[in-house]
Amino acid sequence: MQETFSGRVIITAALIADKERLLVARRPPGKKFGLLWEFPGGKVEPGEGLEGALIREIREELCLDICVSGLFKTISRREPGFEFDLHAYWCKICGGTLRLLEHVALKWATLSELKNMELTMADRSLMPFLEELREFP
Repeated sequence: MQETFSGRVIITAALIADKERLLVARRPPGKKFGLLWEFPGGKVEPGEGLEGALIREIREELCLDICVSGLFKTISRREPGFEFDLHAYWCKICGGTLRLLEHVALKWATLSELKNMELTMADRSLMPFLEELREFP
């Protein structure tokens, strides 16, 4: 099933929790949104499903295998020069050995820490919904 729409970027994000913390990764300099923090994931390629794209992206960028637990939130936004649909999924690490192949840093951050970090616009849009939770799955 293809998950792209004309003029929009379709993005997936893995929300990987460890007690009160979420895994975030820092984008490399020189790339779009360079040095900003993000929930790992990425663009859906033509012909890919959302969950399949997320599994592929995490394997390509972090050398980890994830099990997708369920959809947390879908957010559609239009900003000047950037229109996107973000599909954020709860995930668990179920294999692999962590290696940073795309990002320059990794951090387990609490919500209060995330509020003070420079997140990408897409990932920042998840914060109000994450703040409503009493705990992470």
